[in-house]
Amino acid sequence: DIPELNSLVNDLSGDQSPNGLASFFSALLSLQGEQREVALMKLIIKAKQSPTPLFNLIVELEEQYPGDVGLFAPLILNVIVLKPGQAMYLDAETPHAYIKGTGLEIMANSDNVLRAGLTPKYMDVKELVSCTRFNEKRLDSLLLEPTQNNGMLEYPIPVEDFKFAIIEHSERREIKTQGAEILLPLDEAMLLTHICGEQCVIEKGKSVFIPAYAQQYTIACAGRVARAYS
Repeated sequence: DIPELNSLVNDLSGDQSPNGLASFFSALLSLQGEQREVALMKLIIKAKQSPTPLFNLIVELEEQYPGDVGLFAPLILNVIVLKPGQAMYLDAETPHAYIKGTGLEIMANSDNVLRAGLTPKYMDVKELVSCTRFNEKRLDSLLLEPTQNNGMLEYPIPVEDFKFAIIEHSERREIKTQGAEILLPLDEAMLLTHICGEQCVIEKGKSVFIPAYAQQYTIACAGRVARAYS
């Protein structure tokens, strides 16, 4: 019910394809002047009158980013609350934002970051749209369901760039490497031992890089260890 956006919404209603969504996204981020100010003002008024989790999030974000066109983002993106132990996968070229909480992010090599709102920095809308996938994604399709394998929770990453697992039982676990790895103990300090005999203690919340030539190592930890590997 924002007249300033009627033409954009009507165009999207008439073309609910990736091209239609791209045009809507681009036009929304490109709003300027009075049209943008009035549209955002009416959004915040509506959000404050409707105390739902979604609108409460918009009100919370407005306190940090007043006047930012990214305040419309929760209405066009999936809003997901991850529980402890849950994971999700995002394709490259997918707009996303981390609102609050602590999580591990594993990324393939990337040579750019393009902003899409909720930032005081410059936004290159044209370049952003050219690098964005506009395929509809259902919320439940983004979540990953891990499988148990020899004391590890293995998450089914749908690309070959990397793998991810939570090692649940690691009192004295020997692991052979096939590439570079990163380990991060989540609950307790971890003792790391290389096959040459060298040892180091990695405190909870700190990470360690395992080079591809390490071949084999042993970990001892009373808690869980996150493992990113290839």
